[in-house]
Amino acid sequence: MAPGDNDVSQRLKDLSSRVRAARAEAGTDPASRPARVAMSDRMGLGFRIVIELVVCTMVGAGMGYGIDTWLGSRPFGMVVGLGFGFAAGVMTIYRVVKGLDEAVGLGRASRERDEAGDPPTKD
Repeated sequence: MAPGDNDVSQRLKDLSSRVRAARAEAGTDPASRPARVAMSDRMGLGFRIVIELVVCTMVGAGMGYGIDTWLGSRPFGMVVGLGFGFAAGVMTIYRVVKGLDEAVGLGRASRERDEAGDPPTKD
């Protein structure tokens, strides 16, 4: 072993520990990636909930406004439409949070195909 090898080895260990500490502080440590992925999944779910509530309410209000314009019954159609739209949004949020949104349709078909081990088909 050369006379300066022990010093170089110690300096490399010190550098390695400083790099790990800096990565942990900056949040770029590879060990913390699963936590970041989970946080982005939760954030995506939150955005989905907000968007669905707003869209359902706006669609209900728009339909109510259309009924008001058609029947000349302002503002009753819009108020009722807002109520129905908000209720539909709350029901949608409940389904998303409970995981019921994939119980039918494409989500269900994909899950059943994956459980059966069948490869995807091209139609």
